[in-house]
Amino acid sequence: MSAGTVYLICFKEKLHHAKHYIGFCEEGNLEARIERHRAGNGSKLMAAVTQAGIAWEVARVWEDVDRNFERQLKNSKNGPRLCPFCNDKLKKKGGE
Repeated sequence: MSAGTVYLICFKEKLHHAKHYIGFCEEGNLEARIERHRAGNGSKLMAAVTQAGIAWEVARVWEDVDRNFERQLKNSKNGPRLCPFCNDKLKKKGGE
């Protein structure tokens, strides 16, 4: 399985039940993948978020991982625990 990047997107407000999106892209394609999401073409959930006008940002990135890692994160359904915007324990201290 090829290495790539897994990323966590945090929505500024919920869309139905969802407040986070976890995705995967091939190594070196993160910027292009994020632009596809911004255009509403990345995934069904991100298209719905874009259509609803909900702001969002990339909250966390894991590099040199594979789709199995992405699947583990998705299956854990712990987006809020993984998100530094939503989990005080992960927030950077001192402006780092």
